[in-house]
Amino acid sequence: MKCHYENIKGVGRVLIPGCMAVAVTNDLERCTCHPTSFASFERESYRKEVERLKSIIKDLEEENDFYAKVLAENEIKNPYKKG
Repeated sequence: MKCHYENIKGVGRVLIPGCMAVAVTNDLERCTCHPTSFASFERESYRKEVERLKSIIKDLEEENDFYAKVLAENEIKNPYKKG
């Protein structure tokens, strides 16, 4: 997302996202940020979060399978068994 200023109530003018070149010189022409739109930035952030959560779910499912196997090997009834 390219640098731009936003007026924040109670704070004033704020540089978003604020790359170092613009922060030091106060010249928007020196922006080195990637030219992405807010929508594509949000979409990428959302995709990364979904992948992170899918990874956590996969790890938890593998852990559940491990403990279900331990219960079965020790002939203990699994109260959470599906179907």
